[in-house]
Amino acid sequence: MRIAVMGAGAVGGYFGGLLANQGEDVILIARGAHGDAIALNGLQVDSHWGNFNVKVKVTDDPSTVGEVDLILHCIKLYSNAASFPSMKSMIGEKTTILTIQNGATSGEILGNAFGSEHVLQGATYIETGIAGPGHIHQSGSTAMIEYGETDGSVTERTEAIRKLFDREGMQVKVSKNIVDTLWNKMVSVGAIGSVMAASRASFVEILASPHGELVVRTTMEEIVAVGQSQGVTFPPRCVESKLESAIAEAEETQASLQYDLNNGKPLELDDILGAVVRIGRETGIPVPSSAALVTILDKFKTGS
Repeated sequence: MRIAVMGAGAVGGYFGGLLANQGEDVILIARGAHGDAIALNGLQVDSHWGNFNVKVKVTDDPSTVGEVDLILHCIKLYSNAASFPSMKSMIGEKTTILTIQNGATSGEILGNAFGSEHVLQGATYIETGIAGPGHIHQSGSTAMIEYGETDGSVTERTEAIRKLFDREGMQVKVSKNIVDTLWNKMVSVGAIGSVMAASRASFVEILASPHGELVVRTTMEEIVAVGQSQGVTFPPRCVESKLESAIAEAEETQASLQYDLNNGKPLELDDILGAVVRIGRETGIPVPSSAALVTILDKFKTGS
């Protein structure tokens, strides 16, 4: 496959760099100092499976790439509208756009822009960050992409992508219900990331505070309640299980929302926990903890 990584930051850069380092035909789309450093010195990746530097094609202009077979769509949700015009020339008749953006709305947004037949929704589970321009640091033994067709079917493209992603350094899972998968991920991302950003604290510090775990738990419970109102099915003991896993990995926990806040970048607030608050108010489900967190962070959502 010819693969373009749209938004080769901490997440896209890790997966794109891994695929390129193992011989796949990859082009990274990255802007600013990060993209410049990759072009000059290659992409440096430090990971659980070992460190490497890979010389990989990189550009800040998607319109110069040409048609590709697969677009791994990793940009921030708030950048979607601005990026779409420059993406059009990459999309041919059989191009698949696999979105692993946060939240549960990305597939619909991309489908409206490019046609739902081109889109696969997905989620990623990985602890990774940008250590410096052209330098990505990944920690922990999980680097998974889970994705699927909206109707849960196994298709030629889901199988082709599964074979592509099944390699050392990443894990892959084809979901039978991707909407439920995305909402299940939001239970952790929406709660933990928002509390870390709002408190300006690490997850270890949050757990050590008198009411930190309670705030995270309550926010998770609100996300589950709102998701259930939309027909989403959550596994038994969903909140307890998410909390137990998060507590066990507290020292490695990173939150993209907190990273963006600390670096004066816009925040993916409206489409993650903000969406939970909006749906909760529309359906009459109380979401006081989520609403408080969104209110605290609202003034920062456009960046500095």
